[in-house]
Amino acid sequence: MKHLFIFICSGLFFLSSCVDDSNSDFNSVSPMIEIGHFDHDFFVMDSANFDDDLLMLVKQYPDFFKTGFDSAMLKNRFFDKEIRELYDAVDSVFSSTNDLDAEIYRAFQYFYHHFENHDSLKIYTWVSNFERLDPILVSENTLLISLDMYLGAKSHFYKTAPDYIKQRFDKMYILSDLFRYYFSSNIPLSDNNSLLAAMLYYGKIHYLTSSMLPNYDSHIIMGYTEDKMKWCLSNEANIWAYFIENKLLFSSHQQNKMRFIEDAPFSKFYTSFDRETPGRIGQWVGMKIVEAYMNSHPDVTLIDLLKETDAQKILRESRYKPK
Repeated sequence: MKHLFIFICSGLFFLSSCVDDSNSDFNSVSPMIEIGHFDHDFFVMDSANFDDDLLMLVKQYPDFFKTGFDSAMLKNRFFDKEIRELYDAVDSVFSSTNDLDAEIYRAFQYFYHHFENHDSLKIYTWVSNFERLDPILVSENTLLISLDMYLGAKSHFYKTAPDYIKQRFDKMYILSDLFRYYFSSNIPLSDNNSLLAAMLYYGKIHYLTSSMLPNYDSHIIMGYTEDKMKWCLSNEANIWAYFIENKLLFSSHQQNKMRFIEDAPFSKFYTSFDRETPGRIGQWVGMKIVEAYMNSHPDVTLIDLLKETDAQKILRESRYKPK
């Protein structure tokens, strides 16, 4: 498969989660992205001419090699039978990348509509061999998608992974992960150590991600299962009441961030229903607050949102009060 510059997407079959193409404001945007499938180009090289083919690959993917991969390491990977087996599994799940390329292209039309002066980006797929825990690696303007971390939760490669983690190892989460990791890498953390500031930091990231993927289901944006998202929606008022009644929002105790912000099998309310909850529930509430704030301020752009760092102002002007 040749190194792929995506400039058109007409005629490609979009997955059911893709966005509506009827919005002409976004249709006219030509995203400055380059999409390449390093994994395929790497593993189809001729083993008898490995060194020469690798030099050609370096010329084809110069930014990939800037992320810290040397020739010796790649040669070991190429001839490793277990890694080759992993690539074969990737190739069986992603036998065609047309759908994925089309989704990426469409999502970045939204991205460049909102951030029209942003630099160009390079998006490459590869097989990580689980050498990094994160499925998306962001290195300046290069994003690497580890396709071996999207083989489906039942893949035998994930048998030792905790259920709450491997349920996200499905290709439906690729695009939401891509933007979540990119925004996380480029939005600085707040100096405010309160739980509310942490909630809104991640709330902005999830809201931005949803703005790039406006027709994606909310559970995909959050990296939840449908059941966990239904629990959140059914208990939103109770969750908020718990935060208010226990005076958690302006607390700076690290323990509260561990309970409600950090990735975990469930959030810790210290109640009998804890195991019904998803982890990171504070991030989800943060997204709901940001969503309410943006709905109350229709003239505020995403760039304006990023510039607004006053957590209490966002909360106050969001008028967030779930019932």
